[in-house]
Order: sequence, then structure tokens, then C-alpha cells
Amino acid sequence: MAPVTIKDIAKRCGVGVSTVSRALNNHPDINPETKAKIMEVIHETGFLPNDSARYLKRTETNTIALVVKGISNPFFTSMIRIMEDYVQKKSYATILRHVTAEENEVTVALSLIKERKLKGIVFLGGDFTHDPMLLSQIRVPYVFSTIGNLDERPEGEAACANIAVDDVEASRQAVDYLIGLGHRRIGIVAEGLHVPSVGQLRYRGYRLALERRGITVDDHLVYEITEGGERYSMKNGYIAAKALLAANPDMTAVFCISDVLAIGACRAIAESGKSIPGDVSVIGFDGIEEGQYYIPKLTTVRQPVEEMSKESIRLLFDMIEKKEKPRNIIMPAQLLIGESSGPVKKT
Repeated sequence: MAPVTIKDIAKRCGVGVSTVSRALNNHPDINPETKAKIMEVIHETGFLPNDSARYLKRTETNTIALVVKGISNPFFTSMIRIMEDYVQKKSYATILRHVTAEENEVTVALSLIKERKLKGIVFLGGDFTHDPMLLSQIRVPYVFSTIGNLDERPEGEAACANIAVDDVEASRQAVDYLIGLGHRRIGIVAEGLHVPSVGQLRYRGYRLALERRGITVDDHLVYEITEGGERYSMKNGYIAAKALLAANPDMTAVFCISDVLAIGACRAIAESGKSIPGDVSVIGFDGIEEGQYYIPKLTTVRQPVEEMSKESIRLLFDMIEKKEKPRNIIMPAQLLIGESSGPVKKT
């Protein structure tokens, strides 16, 4: 009988080889339940970790890093899975690195390059502009994914490979939809308003929609999340909506820059005794699956997650294989009308 391999373990657990490797090496970037399942299968099969070590040694120069800022956001979960599957089919290994809100993802990537012999990097989330001097130190191909339209970057900044939707325009359309329903007192739950981030871009779209309709931007209706290593969470959406409702009892709608924030906001609105969308309409951003099963079903700006994931990792490998140069690719976002938005309540 042939000895059990790391690929056999990965197949039985329904995960990638790189995930098994992280479990064997006690890496912090792995779900505890997943790790427990892997270790149980290893015990059942009698798999020898030394086989894994030999496998890693053979493939250590064929490694891709996924540097994720905002790993608690479910939006990234399916993206990571799709990319890991693609990387595995290429017979490469994957390193998953979580970056907190306070960390600089490029600095983290440079440390990874020193620690491991990387062939390429995909940045998921984070800032859409970076210090050109830092970027110039990355000596391997890299792709920014879901961080915003790099056409927004300052003139003269180095061209980078990038996959994103037009966050400003998509947000403008979402808020304009609310205005078309008669809403004028529209709040926003955002983060990163003062740094070059997706949050800043989506806030810009919010302001643009109001200004084009002749509605004054009221800072009391703006809530910026500034605390915690993970900004995109249901808890933060809940806290933000409670604060907005307390300060603005006449608020009739709220735009949240992510679905997880929107789901948390819905909870706070319901607890306040208000109905959704009868008293307050809610719109999210991302189009995560959970939002479509939430009650009420979330109105959201859907990002084409599968297409973005595949295009990001495909572009990276084309750059590694010198088939393509870095380029900025903007994909279409779609406003999905759910049950959480409706016409302003007549008084």
C-alpha cells in the first residue's frame, strides 16, 4: 500500500496542501477547527510529518503569498479559497498572512520575502496608494486585489497590477438609489476616511451622490470606525448604527461600506424599535452570501468575487511567467436590490 502523502491529507480534509502545511507547522493563520480536523486525519492515517517537510523543501521556491488586510470580512473567505485552488493546480504552495489595520501591508510583504523564497504576492484589501520607495523593494511580481481603482492614485506613482471595481462610482450609485427613493437624511458607516483606502473611496462616492443632488453633507451622519485591529465586523456596524440613531433620530437610511457592517447595523436598528426598511433603509457593499439569507435580505453593491479572484491570480502567474505586464483592471459592480431598502416613510 502506497504511503499517505500530504496531498491525500488535503483531499480528505477538503483543503489545500498549503493549509495542511500551515497546520503541521503550527502557523497562526489557520482556523482552529480546520487545524483540529487536519490533525485528526493525520492521526487516523498515520501520516508522517517528515513527508510534509520533504514536500515543503521541494516546493519552497514555488510559493505565493496572500497578504490579507481584513481577514475577518467573509468577503475574503471565498477569494482565498479560489486563489488557493488555482495555486495548488499550478503545483505551488500558498502562505496566508493576516495584516491588522495598524500594519503596513507592503512592509509585511517585504518581511515575508526575506523569510521565504516567494515567487509572487497578492494583496487583498488595504490601502490603494503606497510609498513608491517601499514598492520598488518588492522584487517579485505582485497584484493588488479589491483595494480600489489605481487610476485614483497620485500622478507619477508607479504602475501596479490591480483588480478592483470602481468603488467611488458604485457607492455613488447606491446612495443615489436611496435619494431616488426620497431619502435625504442618509447616514454612512465607514472607516479609513483619512487614509488612501477603500473606505475613503466609498465615502467619496457617498459625498458625490449627495452633492450632485444638492443635498448638504452633514458630518453628524458620518460615523468613522477607528478602533480595533479588525474594522470590518458586525460588532462595529452595530456600534456605529446605535451612535448614528442616537445622534440623528431623523435618519431614514444608512449606507455601510461593507455587508458585515450593514448586518450589524440592522441589528442595532431593530433593537431601537425601528423597522427595516419602513423606518430606516440599509445598503451594504460586497455582496457576501450571508447578506442574501439575512432577514431582511440585504440590498448591496455586489462585487464579482469569483471573477476578481480568478483574474487576480491568473494575472499574477502571467507576470511570473513573463506573459503579461502589470495593468489596472476595473470590473463591473452591481447594485442588488433586496428587502432592506425602500421608499422614505411619508409623514
